[in-house]
Amino acid sequence: MDAVEFWSICSVNGLVLSREQVAEFERYAGDLAYWNEKVNMISRRDIENIWVRHLLHSVSLGFTGLLPKSGKVLDIGTGGGLPGIPLKIAYPKLDITLLDSIAKKVQTVGMMASHITKHGLRAVRNRAEELPNDPKNRGPYDLVVSRATAPLVDLIKWSRPVLKPDGKILTLKGGDLTEEIRQAQTKHRDAQIAVVELSVRGVEWFTEEEKKVVEVTFPRQEPQPQNSTPG
Repeated sequence: MDAVEFWSICSVNGLVLSREQVAEFERYAGDLAYWNEKVNMISRRDIENIWVRHLLHSVSLGFTGLLPKSGKVLDIGTGGGLPGIPLKIAYPKLDITLLDSIAKKVQTVGMMASHITKHGLRAVRNRAEELPNDPKNRGPYDLVVSRATAPLVDLIKWSRPVLKPDGKILTLKGGDLTEEIRQAQTKHRDAQIAVVELSVRGVEWFTEEEKKVVEVTFPRQEPQPQNSTPG
């Protein structure tokens, strides 16, 4: 797949990109391929498949109708900036923090992010479980995104302290998730977990690899009435 085919596939799936956005995707794809030789961010076997397995896979979150088009987003375990940077290019009103614990990756991703925009996109080095106490934390967030970074049970544990009360998690996964979801629901009983099969028109890879989006939401906590003392 090249940039023209990527644009066409996005269009037929409801995401219409401008020439400027396609050029930004080309720049990012080139940066990712170049820097991956020096800082291992994605599988080197996937370099020839960047457009489908990384860029299109990331923006496919928007094909589901589950992705808000604005708001504060935290990308946990961003690695090479995925899915956060493609989402920022496709949906520029999102304010995205790219989080990773590995210094070399954060430095490189921060540089690549600066090639895209100077506003609403940043890379932060930290562990997800330590983020609530980080003075650089820009939460609370409307949305946490992730791409097969960790088991769902851990992702929920890390995400909940930094989410707004009505915030949610969207994570890209694949294969049979039955046991992973069971473990998450056992540990986080009030988490509401839904699975959406990813089917992208024009690309069979998503169906063949059983790609999915998992959405996690939480019941809203009603404010407790305050006890009043009669005068």
